Amino acid sequence: MKKLNLFAGIAVAISGLFASQTFAASGCTTAACDPAAAAAACDPAAAAADSAPNAPVPPAEADCAGALSATCASSPSCDPAAAAACNSGCNPSCLSAAPGCGAGCQAAAPGCGACSACGSFTCNGHCGGLCGGLCGRRGCADTFIGKMLQGTCWSGYMNAGYFTNFGGNRSNGYVDCWSETTPAFNAFYLSGVKKAYTGGCGYDFGWGMDFMFGEDARILRSVRGLDQGWTTGHMSDGRDSYGFAMPQLYMEMAINNWIFKAGHFYGLLGYEGATANSRFFYTKGLLCSVSPVATTGALATYTGFQNLDMTLGWVNGWGNGFDNSLYGEGMVEGAFTYHMNEYASIKYAFLAGTCDIAVPLGALGPIAPASAVGDASVHTVTLDLQLTGSLESVSLLYYGDFDGNTVLVLGEHLYKDLNCCTKAGFRFEWMNTINDTKLTTFGIGLNYHPCGNQNLFFRPEFRYDKSTNAALLNGKPDQFTIGFDLMLTF
Repeated sequence: MKKLNLFAGIAVAISGLFASQTFAASGCTTAACDPAAAAAACDPAAAAADSAPNAPVPPAEADCAGALSATCASSPSCDPAAAAACNSGCNPSCLSAAPGCGAGCQAAAPGCGACSACGSFTCNGHCGGLCGGLCGRRGCADTFIGKMLQGTCWSGYMNAGYFTNFGGNRSNGYVDCWSETTPAFNAFYLSGVKKAYTGGCGYDFGWGMDFMFGEDARILRSVRGLDQGWTTGHMSDGRDSYGFAMPQLYMEMAINNWIFKAGHFYGLLGYEGATANSRFFYTKGLLCSVSPVATTGALATYTGFQNLDMTLGWVNGWGNGFDNSLYGEGMVEGAFTYHMNEYASIKYAFLAGTCDIAVPLGALGPIAPASAVGDASVHTVTLDLQLTGSLESVSLLYYGDFDGNTVLVLGEHLYKDLNCCTKAGFRFEWMNTINDTKLTTFGIGLNYHPCGNQNLFFRPEFRYDKSTNAALLNGKPDQFTIGFDLMLTF
């Protein structure tokens, strides 16, 4: 374990896959956990399982309870009986594709849960009654539109909060990608997903669409094209405040063990997601401004290996939203995730090619030059370790070369389940970037579910930042900030 921890110290950034696992690591702190079970028994083991389906289960698929119980038995933090009951509508081939209890099937269908991806078109508590709507049942007419809508799951969240520095400055500086000390409605976010799933044999079609309104639109919108101009109002420094964004709009096709995706979708780089429900902390980490949020292009994913997921594709520039005005742009994007066992996984992701990155790097202010147009390559590695039944470690490394300007980020995140309704987190990140500017951040926070409601989050956070460039922190070498937010998922 000491060797693993040493290696963890030099590992790299993770995508939304691990971001969702942060909430589903253990205990009842996952948004997909069954609120009733958590409130009634306050049993982290039982709550770790997916929520009970709320739609009839086809008889042919009801035989997977035993398969899940067997999988669950190998996990010390899992209750086989509770997991089998919660996941009786899931397909055994889906369960075997992802080791672990409860969250295993969920991993096959991020954002909606196991059952809708395994063929039963039932829902977990996270998706609620919205799942399977729009002709999402098996009785739907056998038409192309019907098949495209069958199994659709609608989910989302609402998020608002307040963050301020101890110095009384209007701006919090580089913290949270240049946030201000004013109460903010961060987002009303709605996501529709129909996963393309074959179980390894045959073909299927799917699609995804995300739409939001709030202050986070300035982070989630495209660099060029699509939703770039959907903003309104301005902050004191002239930046747009509130607006609309469409971070994802894509189609999927699955053929046997291959999944092909084309359109506008979240990128493969990074660990903490840009959306509020994809990260533990209220504020964003240092990678916020040096990783594209969403890209436009095409990806191919192969799922035929037992412990290895591979994705490779082409995207039209850095954070582009269906804009072809710069025909010289073109980047290769890919990711490889290896699951060593149910307690450890490692991911390598990259993005390389020619792009115009003047806008994203310009958002860093004094960190980056006014523009950095040309060749760019970014590499991230992330190591996720479940150290104990209640303690998780995520170590990350980021290296980017932007036309000769390099950015290096090292980070360590720890998450600890305190009880059935409270989880604590610690974040350390260090950045060395252009002109040898160094920025260090420490943060501690809580995720608390009032009254055991797993869809309601209260997230207080305390953060300390230090930089060799005082311009990043309101002209000071360091800064203390404190804040909180409330989030309701549905």
